[in-house]
Amino acid sequence: MIKRELEKRIEHYFFKGKALILFGPRQAGKATLMEEIIKKRKEAVLILNGDEADVRESLSNTTSTRIKAIIGNHKIVFIDEAQRIPNIGLTLKLFTDQLKDTQVIATGSSAFELAYKTNEPLTGRKFEFQLFPLSFGEMVKHHGLLTEKRLLEHRLIFGYYPEIVSVTCRC
Repeated sequence: MIKRELEKRIEHYFFKGKALILFGPRQAGKATLMEEIIKKRKEAVLILNGDEADVRESLSNTTSTRIKAIIGNHKIVFIDEAQRIPNIGLTLKLFTDQLKDTQVIATGSSAFELAYKTNEPLTGRKFEFQLFPLSFGEMVKHHGLLTEKRLLEHRLIFGYYPEIVSVTCRC
């Protein structure tokens, strides 16, 4: 796994009483990054995917009582593809206001849509992060400067998306 520069920064904001929102383009590695971060944690983790109809139904137009029933004893709740859930901003607000000992994390590839849905309800209740495709610096740390210089022309043509890079370097 290629270490992402954003990882330590996100880890620093865990359990500070606010939702963590990670934006970025599709296939930039948002879910992978969050899974890497949460697998190092000792707390119980619940992973939900906004692409699933039952998750969307359960988390849209909900109450704090219903959310408590859904998450049970989990202390970290990771919601991938959060932009697919109607009223996700209000749901995340309930998490931060009513479940203060639970860390909620939401990722979304549709940054404008998720930002719009979370902006007003989560004012002062969130930390936002933007994940881009891999950087030259991240790749240098992973492979070394010489290897990355040799691959630079290829990277400029095909990009720094994790899937493309992993096929190229077979890391």
